[in-house]
Amino acid sequence: MISLIVLLATMTTFAQNGRNATPEQRADRQTQQLSKTLALSKEQTEQVYTLNLDRAKQATEFRTRTERPDVQKMRASQTAYEAKLKPILSAEQWTSYEKFREDRKDKVKTHRKSRLNDAR
Repeated sequence: MISLIVLLATMTTFAQNGRNATPEQRADRQTQQLSKTLALSKEQTEQVYTLNLDRAKQATEFRTRTERPDVQKMRASQTAYEAKLKPILSAEQWTSYEKFREDRKDKVKTHRKSRLNDAR
């Protein structure tokens, strides 16, 4: 019985954090992260959640197609997202968001390099 509970808890955690998360779960996680990082107000958090949900649904569409993801469409989606996000944030929050975004890019690059080196 205990092992079943542990298994279910593990599966739930993976679904919430992994690629199997629903668009709502991904939007919620992303919104919580931005809310914490940028100290969003309640109103801002609600607006950002709506943006993140639309974006997560769009990402799900990109992933479910059988052909390879269109990088240009993904970049256009990111640009459109940020164009909608910027007016929601204050100037200070936008600056913090840009730093957060760059830090995330650097982290991903470092992780990819590490994985490539481990594969060799």
